[in-house]
Amino acid sequence: MRIGLDYRPALINREGIGRVTRELVRALCALEGGHELRLFGWSLAAAKFERAELGLDARRASMTRLRFPSRWIPRLCALTGKGADDLAGGTDLWHHTQPSTLPVRAAVETATVFDCIYLRDDGFLSKDAAASMERSVRGLIERSKLVLVPSAFVADDVARSFGVAREKLVVTHLGCDHVLRHAPKPAPEREPFLLTVARVDPRKNHARILAAFERLVRAGFSHRWVVAGPPGHRAHEFEAALDRSSARDQVEWRRDVGERELAELYARCALFVFPSLDEGFGLPPLEAMALGAPVVASTSGSLPEVLGDAALSVDARDEDALHAAMRRVLTEPELAHDLARRGLEQSAHFTWRACAQSTLAAWESAFRA
Repeated sequence: MRIGLDYRPALINREGIGRVTRELVRALCALEGGHELRLFGWSLAAAKFERAELGLDARRASMTRLRFPSRWIPRLCALTGKGADDLAGGTDLWHHTQPSTLPVRAAVETATVFDCIYLRDDGFLSKDAAASMERSVRGLIERSKLVLVPSAFVADDVARSFGVAREKLVVTHLGCDHVLRHAPKPAPEREPFLLTVARVDPRKNHARILAAFERLVRAGFSHRWVVAGPPGHRAHEFEAALDRSSARDQVEWRRDVGERELAELYARCALFVFPSLDEGFGLPPLEAMALGAPVVASTSGSLPEVLGDAALSVDARDEDALHAAMRRVLTEPELAHDLARRGLEQSAHFTWRACAQSTLAAWESAFRA
């Protein structure tokens, strides 16, 4: 089967959908079988990764890439009577990796929907962006034979929110073992800092982490808090809170963190903190677990499903509970050690090979249907 795939996010996005697309294709290239990947990488934006970094096997995956504005592709297809499946060299099945979809002429279509956060009335996105996302995802679901989702939580959310039959939805859990490629050896000693890895926006709850961290500092803790992630929607609110914070000298915001540096941070932090208000999967806490960090996370969204009992879980909106959990891990070595042990066991269940196998099985099912 010739499988076409929108590879644009993998080339230009270091986090989120970009990471998922890169690692899924890397794992697909390593699978045995007769499938052939044809990757579509047309974009005006410069690629942030070399081919060697992407792990593409030339025998299993070919990529077409022109420096061409993505917004012009639909018009080009309309003028030429072609689809992205044609521009990629001809495919039997086409997989949409993001809501910004491409025209497809003849291939069977499938898609991944990562969450329904744009449907919440919580200010996580601007109203215009949320409305645009809802329209895009609704159209994506309608045109797709099967829809892949990263968790059972998202499957239930999509079924309820968009009126989709549950049999059209396939859960393909993501992997986290990519961080092991950059794991420092030998394993370093844990250092006195807390770590949060996430784009800075209200959904990730940075303001509440800051308030809980300030209480630790007032109590005499000398730990630092490292925030790793670029600014997102309403990031200026956190930046303002940080500027006036009594603990600002102990907070470090790293806005652009590479793969190796990120693995070092996971491997060295004393505690990983992730009290997100809503998640479709929750990759960063699993990455932290894979490198032995104890994790405090929220009970929101998909996190209980993904993290199980391997994290110390709290209500995302309860600052007192968050502060108490952080303090416990930093002052109770046995608890920190037990969380780290359980985290290693839990993260081992989530591999990109398993994700690739379940994804390929879904594609074969869609094509046969």
